[in-house]
Amino acid sequence: MQVEVTPEETAVLIRWKKRPDNHVLVQMKAEAILYASRGVDVGIIAEMVERTERTVQEWLADWQATRMCSVLTGHA
Repeated sequence: MQVEVTPEETAVLIRWKKRPDNHVLVQMKAEAILYASRGVDVGIIAEMVERTERTVQEWLADWQATRMCSVLTGHA
């Protein structure tokens, strides 16, 4: 499942992924979205972020619905 990410969103997601003081869930969601924007398979993304494929698919669907807000909601 590939998602569209603007250059501005990509820059923010990269910063969120790298910041050690960010909640781990924010870092994982940012990483998953970045991988998906490059066309990486959901199964591989799930392995990389150590979550189920279903969870990653939910994150990507949330991204398509609410963009940046989806990364900061929920447990984070």
